[in-house]
Amino acid sequence: MNNVLGTALQKALDSKKMNDYSSFVWKGEKRKEGTKFVQDPIKMIDMTDDQLKKCYKHCEKMLYNEDTKHLGRYNVLEEITDQSNKCNIELLLRYYENKYLSNENRQEIKRKTLWFSLRQLLANNQEIKDWSQVPVTQISSDLPSEFIDINISDLMDGCLDYLGSLDKKHLTMTFITKMGLWFSKAEENELKGVSNADRLKQAKEKLHLPKELVLRFSDKGLSYHEMRAMLILDKKQKYSDMTNEQLVTLRNKVLPRLQRQIDGHIFSWERLQKQISLVAKSKNIDLND
Repeated sequence: MNNVLGTALQKALDSKKMNDYSSFVWKGEKRKEGTKFVQDPIKMIDMTDDQLKKCYKHCEKMLYNEDTKHLGRYNVLEEITDQSNKCNIELLLRYYENKYLSNENRQEIKRKTLWFSLRQLLANNQEIKDWSQVPVTQISSDLPSEFIDINISDLMDGCLDYLGSLDKKHLTMTFITKMGLWFSKAEENELKGVSNADRLKQAKEKLHLPKELVLRFSDKGLSYHEMRAMLILDKKQKYSDMTNEQLVTLRNKVLPRLQRQIDGHIFSWERLQKQISLVAKSKNIDLND
């Protein structure tokens, strides 16, 4: 089946599902039964006006809430983008210092020196009012491609150690370990097991993970050293205090995986919201009333 036909068929199937109101289900709040958590489902078509309105508002909250303790998914995405950018800014500063992607032929530029040079740049170009719109490639044309999205304003913040610290609340032990482990050749020699199962057992012990936690082998996972670097991050650790390995692992692997997970959450909540809207419309209910 070609891509065009496949896409058209999927849209038709999705459209059919979105018009079958009787199949729309809302799962209630989690409650504990013994050792498990369960949710009681209810068909949306059987909901009262107030129930539909309440559920619709809950979707709104899950998507857009600005409370820092319970951020909506879109705001979490913004936070992840900001964290990834700050990792990259710190790596760029280390690149200038020749402490990242080091090259004996590249001249070291200390942060203080870079800061004074940027201040002079601003003084000589006062017609530019917003330096957050000026990419760093305007002053360094030969930078590696990974840095092309950084702007002058953010770079200046980095020079002054204004990047702050990483909030690790979404990067839980469960999230990190669920990514799985993939051993490098060096790590296979370091963890001298006969099989990957043996190495996983040794890794779990060395990482001081709970006995009940299941650690799996995955070719899409972190290396042993990358996982250790993530697990030892403080709850609030300054970007300037992180190792290169921590910064690169966050930027290239962990934060993109978290972003993908949040994208999935957004898809689910928006789908539920759309379903509620369709049911409400069929019953002539004004959800904003």
